[in-house]
Amino acid sequence: MKKNWIYLLLIGGVFAYFYGKRKLQQSIQFTLESVKLSGTKLIVRLGMLNPTGSSATINSIVGSIYIKGSAVATVENYTTIKILPKSKSFIDLTVTPSGAGVFSFVKSLISTGTKNLSAEFKGNANIDGITIPLDIKYSI
Repeated sequence: MKKNWIYLLLIGGVFAYFYGKRKLQQSIQFTLESVKLSGTKLIVRLGMLNPTGSSATINSIVGSIYIKGSAVATVENYTTIKILPKSKSFIDLTVTPSGAGVFSFVKSLISTGTKNLSAEFKGNANIDGITIPLDIKYSI
């Protein structure tokens, strides 16, 4: 009889842990904070908001940067990032634009300057082993 209670508590604890992690992954929000040009590279700052009481680990972020609808660069980041409970964390992604991407980016800057510049990040983030799709927009 005593063993049954221990098993029930153990199963309940495992269920609560995984339920909390799933809730966390559904609650985390990503924001595109800024896109800056530094020499020939783009510095993309992503914000990660965690409104829950659980921490999370981002294992990887991959995707593409679009400026005014044109693909400019591919992003790959496999650095592990810890997101603390009830906080906002930042990650700076250094991106080298592709040849065609540089051309469309420069053309966009020449025609409109930085006014009305719209950027978008489309990709995926691996949070605690579960892949979550990202579609983040940013406008200046």
